[in-house]
Amino acid sequence: MKKISILGAGLIGKAIAIDLHNNFEVSSFDIDEKALDYLNQTLGIKIKYIDLSDQANIVKAISDADIVVNALPGFMGFETLKTIINAGKNVVDISFFPEDPFELD
Repeated sequence: MKKISILGAGLIGKAIAIDLHNNFEVSSFDIDEKALDYLNQTLGIKIKYIDLSDQANIVKAISDADIVVNALPGFMGFETLKTIINAGKNVVDISFFPEDPFELD
């Protein structure tokens, strides 16, 4: 089963985790304990409370992922996307940021 790491458990990240958890091994990462507790206690989704503003934490969080979903706020989006790409991971990014993503090509 493919492993998907979802960075961010806000409104969108939570919805993505809920949609994917029946067909994939989903892990959700966020600093918001309340959002993560809902995913774990209600659906049994693997969770980790983590500060994703630290790029080293992102690399650790996605180390065993087949696919990464970046659902973090836009102000964190570009640097997070760069970190995911540099880690050699496939990524789906739904964050909005003002930087040009083609700089990362």
